[in-house]
Amino acid sequence: MSLFSKYLKGWRFRSSEPTFEPGDEISVFVAETNGTDGRAYVGDTRLTVEGAGPETVEKRVRVRVTEFDDSSATGRGELLEVVGESSYTG
Repeated sequence: MSLFSKYLKGWRFRSSEPTFEPGDEISVFVAETNGTDGRAYVGDTRLTVEGAGPETVEKRVRVRVTEFDDSSATGRGELLEVVGESSYTG
């Protein structure tokens, strides 16, 4: 193994459409809501967050992924808890 190969071992490119598996727990910011469900974006991936009402918009929440479609980079998840405020609200 060359020095260059050793240096780059474990590196990988980040995708603009990350994928998730049902059961994954992730932290995201809720961007918008329709009143009962929220929408979060992770790059170009879109997640509908069940139970994320207006009080969660622009807040960081923990979500458990319940379903995910790799081909369309969309999924659904359930709100577990609010874990923080946005750093840009004022």
